[in-house]
Amino acid sequence: MIIMKFGGSSVANRKQIEKVLGIVRGRMDRRPVVVSSAHKGITDALVHAGKSAAAGKPEHTPIDRQRAILAELGCAPDLLEPLFDELAALLHGISLVRELSPRSLDYVSSFGERMAVRTIADFFTREGLPTRAHDVWELGFITDGKFGAARPIEGWEGECRAAFAALAEDELALVTGFIGRTPLGEVTTVGRNGSDLTAALLGAALEAREVEIWSDTDGVMSADPSVVAQARNIP
Repeated sequence: MIIMKFGGSSVANRKQIEKVLGIVRGRMDRRPVVVSSAHKGITDALVHAGKSAAAGKPEHTPIDRQRAILAELGCAPDLLEPLFDELAALLHGISLVRELSPRSLDYVSSFGERMAVRTIADFFTREGLPTRAHDVWELGFITDGKFGAARPIEGWEGECRAAFAALAEDELALVTGFIGRTPLGEVTTVGRNGSDLTAALLGAALEAREVEIWSDTDGVMSADPSVVAQARNIP
């Protein structure tokens, strides 16, 4: 087994997601588990929407952007309606109380990954790679209540291994990064850009052979540009 994590730029649009599909297909013999970030820009849009709601100005920009991605990938327009309704209700509630607590911010921020994995799984399946989306907490990733910097609770690894062992072998598991849930069911996040951490923790718990962190870049720098002014890009 290997863990393959793809960041937001790697799943930004159809062109990028098609690249990811090709990469994953090429590693199916290694039994991959794929961890995905939210589509590029969606988490920022969610945070902004939460702050706007707290200021009494609720907006639905993240939903509109996610609808555009659904359309680009040819997904059913109503694929994410339950999540859209949940997010709209949450933003409305925040606008009524005029407060965005750390707990509420984590809840709002969680929708990016949750929407992305369902969208990508639907596209992969229709492209001939049977895939099922999973919120990582369904697979044993239960955390403490440190909103914005949550960590898995002691003993979570056993539940994780049991959950993965019960998954269908003929489906690719596509898992949310960044988010978790407490034993009481409260949604948490492990911190911004935390999908790498999720992937590493899953890799350790499942004793994966490798954890691959995929980033969308146009090359590798010849040196650290913050140290060497003459550093150049190697395509």
